[in-house]
Amino acid sequence: MKWLTPVLLLLFLGSFSPVQAQDELRVSTYLDRKAATLVPEAAYPSYDLYEDIMFELARRYPDRCRIEIWGTLASGRRILVLKLADNLSRSRNRPQVLCTATMHGDELAGYWMLLRLAESLLQEDPRGLLSEVALFINPLANPDGAFRAGNRSLAGAQRGNADGVDLNRNYPDPDDGRYPDGNDHQPETRIFMRAAETHGFDLAINFHGGAELFNYPWDTFRTRHPDTEWWRTVSREFAQTAQQDSRLGDYFKDRANGTTNGHDWYPISGSRQDYMNYYHRTREATVEITNAKRFPARDLPNLWESLRGALLNYLDEARYGIHGIVTDQVTGLPLRAHITIPGHDEMQSSVYSERITGDFYRYLAPGTYRLVVSATGYRSRTVIVSLRDKQRRELQIALERAPLDPPARKK
Repeated sequence: MKWLTPVLLLLFLGSFSPVQAQDELRVSTYLDRKAATLVPEAAYPSYDLYEDIMFELARRYPDRCRIEIWGTLASGRRILVLKLADNLSRSRNRPQVLCTATMHGDELAGYWMLLRLAESLLQEDPRGLLSEVALFINPLANPDGAFRAGNRSLAGAQRGNADGVDLNRNYPDPDDGRYPDGNDHQPETRIFMRAAETHGFDLAINFHGGAELFNYPWDTFRTRHPDTEWWRTVSREFAQTAQQDSRLGDYFKDRANGTTNGHDWYPISGSRQDYMNYYHRTREATVEITNAKRFPARDLPNLWESLRGALLNYLDEARYGIHGIVTDQVTGLPLRAHITIPGHDEMQSSVYSERITGDFYRYLAPGTYRLVVSATGYRSRTVIVSLRDKQRRELQIALERAPLDPPARKK
């Protein structure tokens, strides 16, 4: 199966003319700073306009939006991220949520969608999402692949990066090792690996194109993820909402009505989804949002209306589940602790509390769970928690220091 994707890609590219591409992939180059909205309505931003929009959003909404430059590529193009949160300076002790798109440079709709999401939430946040989560939005994870023909055209967009490497086969893989595709980790890969280590994301979504499908872990293992029941529930809700909100009513129905386990669809090695779930315990999904990779710019507004509710529902999941803080019983200082569910957790599905704030987030299907909380130098503590659908349970867990072993007696 691993040879199938590149073959289909070549067949698709062979039937797509440059003239057609220019017409379908209309690019806007001008930023009107006086306009109510910065993201062009039915056009993709040029690369320079993309940077202008990102920086202008941070300038317009300084209390709720900050731009971060995660890295600069050899081309000079940058991996840019908007961090959105109410009261930015105090947003560390909340769920950290990552949204990215277009790691395959020719899968373009997510690029526009995440720009639209950022501006929409900054203009109006009726669900109060930004008061409870810190949201990191990276609309363009592979700028060199998308703008291969130059900063003002998407007609030459390609799947791989500047060196033609497929970034979604380039991450360390829990089954196939550190370099599963035989390539060194690419600059883009290293940038996102570093960000995952720095930010400790709890929930993530990665937009792709080429199908209409919510793909959940694992991609590399046939074995099911321990939290598969939660993944099934979340994926079904995403697909059903997208179907209901679509004007035509025929959206998001690939495979099992818009959802799939990654390995069941086709197994791959080196996906970012598996890397994030296994090595960083981040609940990340790969979501294919359009059958057409080079999605026509004129249809972007309709796509937004079809997808907005499903995306916001998924981001809302960060607010549910078990939210806890682990501290030292005497000092009250936060602790780095391991939180596991015996008989349930395996394959790195347990989580850790954050070292600086002591907070942790565990997303689970409804049920009753026995959590064991442990930290080096402390007595472990067991907590029983019952959880309903769309419920948040908040825990304050104080750990007692373990007594030191008495010194050995001299003979």
